[in-house]
Amino acid sequence: MTCIILALLATGPGYFLAHLIESGGDWNQTVAAVFGGAFALPLWRSIPLIILSVGFDVYLLWLVRHSRLHIARYAKEIAPLRADGEAGVRRIFGHLYWRLPVIGLSAAFGLFFALLLEPIPSDFGFFDFLIVGLNLLFLPFVDAQVIWNYVATVWGVHRIGREALRLRPAFEDPMLGLRPLGSLALGATFYFFGALAIIIADVTLSPDPVRPAYLAFLIVLVLFGAGLLFLPLISIHRLMVAEKRRASVTASSRAGEVYAPLMARNPTSEPSLHEVRDLLLRTHGILLHREEERRIQTLPTWPFETRAMTRIAAITLTGVVAVVGRAAVDYFLLR
Repeated sequence: MTCIILALLATGPGYFLAHLIESGGDWNQTVAAVFGGAFALPLWRSIPLIILSVGFDVYLLWLVRHSRLHIARYAKEIAPLRADGEAGVRRIFGHLYWRLPVIGLSAAFGLFFALLLEPIPSDFGFFDFLIVGLNLLFLPFVDAQVIWNYVATVWGVHRIGREALRLRPAFEDPMLGLRPLGSLALGATFYFFGALAIIIADVTLSPDPVRPAYLAFLIVLVLFGAGLLFLPLISIHRLMVAEKRRASVTASSRAGEVYAPLMARNPTSEPSLHEVRDLLLRTHGILLHREEERRIQTLPTWPFETRAMTRIAAITLTGVVAVVGRAAVDYFLLR
């Protein structure tokens, strides 16, 4: 509920309330000044614009806390991989609570958004300035916290992947117990892309031209989100590849024993029960060895399902195409 109230105050409804106070309660003037551009559009565009504007801030405010709960959810599953257990996991992700990076990012975002502001109307009053100040001070801090939570999450995954881990045997878990690390990084990435999807949809539906600098900023965020997923997982990928190769070498070393030729015997005599037993055991060993080789070949080398990589690539491509398409519309149709 707090997230919804803050989001309403920082977006269109907040501007509406401020302008309503400044205009002395003139409802028609306030509606025309705040929502006139949106209400002039067809309903299929105006209503989603208002919903997306409020929904984006609600989502960011919700994500600040939920992204931390996301780490706590997987901490217990990651703990068995480390010798120091949950205490080590908490230490690894301790940088999530660093304040200096968030302050630096929020200052940069605030300055960037201030440079993108349109000229302030002459009838701007105190409460209007109050809402603008809230946007330039509070919301950049929220944006910075969301991005830092994402960076801190994947950085923590990267640090864990570079340390000595207590892996589970492949016959117990094909992912060697590393799936929680992949799920943690993948979930954080999808949360990050969720915020980008909302703002890109808002930008795409906007009737006004969008600053090229802002469109470039969105493309950078899309590529940043996709790249940041795979960079910290490379060490885990290499570890899984090494374990797969080691298992393959171990299986190959047993091939000579499994496929050893049978001892020569008299072809005219009937095989004894002992020879039949040895033949059955040898056949059983060959079948087990082939099954083991097949299982080793199917071992994954990433700590998540490979179709997730396809989804990330599709989301990244869609985001870039949407932003570039919006830039093309602004350049050829709205300038």
